[in-house]
Amino acid sequence: MTPRDPLTLQRQLTGLAMLEASVRTALQRLYAAYPTLAASQLDDDIELTAARILVQLCNELLVSLDDLRGRVSAHLKPLLCPDQTAWPF
Repeated sequence: MTPRDPLTLQRQLTGLAMLEASVRTALQRLYAAYPTLAASQLDDDIELTAARILVQLCNELLVSLDDLRGRVSAHLKPLLCPDQTAWPF
């Protein structure tokens, strides 16, 4: 259930932004620690395979966060800018 309080929705957006920053930082650290992540996937050791899986999961999480941010923003917009033509005037 989505809250109808603008402050609560803004706090959710802030939390999502903080989580996104953390995931992006983790991705940067993974690419720094494993520069060969973008290279061929054949005959990789178990550590590099695990890092690749973690990168894939982080990317999926970023897509989900973006989707959730869009839904929360869609709920927040009408609360911040109500329809001035709606009844009662």
